[in-house]
Amino acid sequence: MKIAVTGGTGYVGAHTTLTLLADGHSVRLLVLPTECPDTLLDAAGDAAARIERVVGDIRDPDVVAGLLDGCDALLHAAGVVGTDDRREQLMWEINTQATAAILTRAAFLGLDPIVHVASFSALFPSPDAVIGPDSPTAAGRSAYGRTKAAADRIARALQDAGAPVVITYPTSVVGPGLGSTKGVTEQGWGALVSGGVAPRFDGGMQMIDVRDVAAVHAAAMQPGRGARRYVCGGELIEFNQLIDILERSSGRRLRRIPLSGATFRTIGRFADVIGKLTPLSAGLSYEAAWLLTAATPTDDSRTREELGLTWRPARAALAATFG
Repeated sequence: MKIAVTGGTGYVGAHTTLTLLADGHSVRLLVLPTECPDTLLDAAGDAAARIERVVGDIRDPDVVAGLLDGCDALLHAAGVVGTDDRREQLMWEINTQATAAILTRAAFLGLDPIVHVASFSALFPSPDAVIGPDSPTAAGRSAYGRTKAAADRIARALQDAGAPVVITYPTSVVGPGLGSTKGVTEQGWGALVSGGVAPRFDGGMQMIDVRDVAAVHAAAMQPGRGARRYVCGGELIEFNQLIDILERSSGRRLRRIPLSGATFRTIGRFADVIGKLTPLSAGLSYEAAWLLTAATPTDDSRTREELGLTWRPARAALAATFG
């Protein structure tokens, strides 16, 4: 198929674009005027001949119309990711408004499938003890969470209206990025490694290899199967085991400070307040602290069974990121 791709030069998007090309598809790639896709093109090798570039801003309806015109399907991975609430206006413009516009336009044009990359943050916190594809959209407790939750409601409304929208919910994505690209998870853990200090508490995090997320998106590129939702949960790893992995892979000893879950969440609240005035680590926020201390498991059995996939060890992906 000819697939329109947004966010294809980003962390998850670049891996997904390469996987789509490996499956034989051609790609029409939206590139910001300030972006350089050379790393992606080099990684694609001969398949780069099947990449067509459209330069522009996803907030421009004319750019979106040109991107989608003549395409068979859409992979929408563009978004503003992070815990910097000072960028909330931009998050609403990109994560919600632009998402609503491009998904609606793709549905109107009859693209199939329309794959929307949501986030675990759109479902957390959840009334469900285990978060699955049918868990309700959350209220959102950060700028990122609120904007992704709003986009999720829009995507689900399109599903209810009969549009072939496929929503994926990646948890914390780990593994090396393409070139110098880094995921927000790596940025957060990298701050601990560089600082040499880490908390110690009972908790954990769901993690998944970035290549497995790309495999989900590529496997979902099957027309005629209607609306679907897939959790990309991966593996729940205890927080203290995560620190063990960081120490071994980075070769750096981390001083561990015992904290209660409540204390760690309070530190996250202070980080949110300070973060409105000055940039902090991408991994330090109340939402991140709550997610880590809650350690809510996911059920991605539907994803693996319907798409015929198995997950790589997330521990190995995290170690490779800092090795």
